[in-house]
Amino acid sequence: MLLQTAEVFFQCPGEDYPISNAIHLSRLAAFYPKCRTCPHNTETGNLSPQTIKRLQQTQQQRVAPQNLFTAEGIRGVYLNEINRTQAAHIAGAFSNLLWEQLPLKGIAPQEKTVSSLNTASHSFEHTGPEKSRGPCVVIGFDERPSSPDIITGVASALRRNGCRVIDLGLTVPAILSYATTHLQAQGAIMVTGSQCGPSYTGLEFLLEQSQPVSVGHGLEKIQEISTRGFGRASRQPGSQRTFHPMESYRAQFNKHFHALRPLKIAVACSLRLVRETLNALFEKLPCQLTWVEIPHQKRDLLSTQDSDVLKIQEFLQTGEFDLGMLIDDDSRRCAFFDESGVLLPQHLISKFLMNALAVEHTNKAFILEEESFTQLPDLPSGWNVHPHKGSLADAYFQMQTKQAVYAGGQSGYHWFRETVPTCDAILTLAHVLAALSFSDAPFSEVLS
Repeated sequence: MLLQTAEVFFQCPGEDYPISNAIHLSRLAAFYPKCRTCPHNTETGNLSPQTIKRLQQTQQQRVAPQNLFTAEGIRGVYLNEINRTQAAHIAGAFSNLLWEQLPLKGIAPQEKTVSSLNTASHSFEHTGPEKSRGPCVVIGFDERPSSPDIITGVASALRRNGCRVIDLGLTVPAILSYATTHLQAQGAIMVTGSQCGPSYTGLEFLLEQSQPVSVGHGLEKIQEISTRGFGRASRQPGSQRTFHPMESYRAQFNKHFHALRPLKIAVACSLRLVRETLNALFEKLPCQLTWVEIPHQKRDLLSTQDSDVLKIQEFLQTGEFDLGMLIDDDSRRCAFFDESGVLLPQHLISKFLMNALAVEHTNKAFILEEESFTQLPDLPSGWNVHPHKGSLADAYFQMQTKQAVYAGGQSGYHWFRETVPTCDAILTLAHVLAALSFSDAPFSEVLS
């Protein structure tokens, strides 16, 4: 009798509270998004046959939800697959990982001296404990309209978990990587949807010394913590401050952009900060830099049928240029074109750079993606070349383990040994221009 008269309650996927049968039916009739994955979506009650038929058609056409965790981070359609709350939860899981790796630090008792007693009334910073001893995390976001909303959730989650947040504001992954090393931070989070469509957003992670977090190198741990849940690592809230890295970031390239022969270069890039940096660097160079306007969109740098590749090829054919370059929207991946507009294979670019670096660094190691080994069978026998699996984290760790001076391959990512292994399209361009300046031959002739 009690079961027959009791009101039936339902619970939507991902929600912590129950709803009544009336709300359940009203959500079904309004085609509530969470009803698509609800196990009770077949309990239609007294809904009209037309509504039930449309519900069944929606279920048949529904695409399976995508896993937000990719090979290099988090990616998903803004609001549909990832929102501020989900991004904050994943950022909190990353902060817990940083807390686990943070060494424990004790507080030694301080003896009160006469001078400290005299200044105690004027300042509490010398006698009181530090507000937060949590990990230092650098954050930044790209130019997508959804990024400011996502970064708000990320910063809030990090502060709540006791992290010391350093906000770069609008930036690119290459600058975030530089700032992480420069500030000696324990981690970094970049809000970006790079290499995806305009509707996408996501997160990329760095560890200490700008170590990328990829599959097989820490990303599974973040997913595990995010899935099982976590608590606050510290009762003390974290802090947040801003940092502007552009001046020091640009200054690091001065040692690379010098003693170059006069070259005419065409560069296509949709990132404002990258364009401003290159404009500032080329002001004092004998080279002539020309920009090719391209939109913010997903592209394939390795395909000759890509719209942006075709655009820069047509531009190079209309003028007299020595080389062309296309920089992807992650500020690291890039492609090169010769003076006639031909898209150059990435494995030849890698060999070209290794040839130049072998002159400066004797008995040094190189790292190549496994696919490039089959494309470069005639490597000099004296070179110490090792393979890597293709992910950003694997290239970084192989360079650290083998003490290599370069890592690259078919993917379009080129790593060089700076203070730490660094992947930056601007740095790649500097090395290409330096290698071309050894002779007056055209780019295509040097490669052949």
